[in-house]
Amino acid sequence: MMQRRLRTKIAPGGGRGLLLVMVVMVGLIGCKRQAPPETRLRVSAASSLSEVFDELAAAYEHANPGVDVVLNLAGSQALRLQIEEGAEVDVFASANLHHLEALVDQSLMAPARVFATNELTIIVERDNPLGIKGLEDLGGVERLVIGAPEVPVGRYTERLLANVAQRDPELARELEARVVSRESNVRQVRAKVELGEADAAIVYRTDARSSAALHEVPIPEALQVRAEYGVSRARDLSETQREHAERFLKLVQDEVGQELLRARGFGPGVAR
Repeated sequence: MMQRRLRTKIAPGGGRGLLLVMVVMVGLIGCKRQAPPETRLRVSAASSLSEVFDELAAAYEHANPGVDVVLNLAGSQALRLQIEEGAEVDVFASANLHHLEALVDQSLMAPARVFATNELTIIVERDNPLGIKGLEDLGGVERLVIGAPEVPVGRYTERLLANVAQRDPELARELEARVVSRESNVRQVRAKVELGEADAAIVYRTDARSSAALHEVPIPEALQVRAEYGVSRARDLSETQREHAERFLKLVQDEVGQELLRARGFGPGVAR
């Protein structure tokens, strides 16, 4: 399990609420706990949520003394499998609704809530050596990396390629032919370009903007796919764990949580 890492660097544009959270986080880093926490809140979150859930965890701990928020960050499909195999979790935030709804159907999680949205984008090395300007240029690259089909970013990419196929079947075939790797989470997709092991990749907009080593090439709105992030709590929890899980869900959806998400480039949740 990946333990939570406190981060104090927050993207600009958050407003007063975001500034307050940043100050709180800085204060937390400078303080040592005098006693072990009374409660642990176990939160599993998709890898694309890593930075913002670090910030949400710190904010929750400040507002709830005695609670230690432990983050488990991985691909949504891996987190779902952990829960199905009996891993203890209080809150699960997934990069799509598919994995959450599968757990709801098994009576492992309560009904999901959409709390954020995202979009796909193309990433290349910062200096864009191949001069990539759009999807049509990807047909000429040698190494294109995308997410695996079972991964949310991979499922969204498949929908994107289907949209391309409706307009330009030949381009869609060229893009498929250029794929050399399908990775198990979006951070692994991104790393392929950062390490020079791919010419281009398709990731979430938020992952492109959180890396200084990359250049983002937008995807036309007519072809764009909206990613919906869902969050829920485990169905069978003790009274104390359920109370904290519900409070954390409220934080994710209230003004402070949404402000942090906006600062990281996420769009707002949508009613379903």
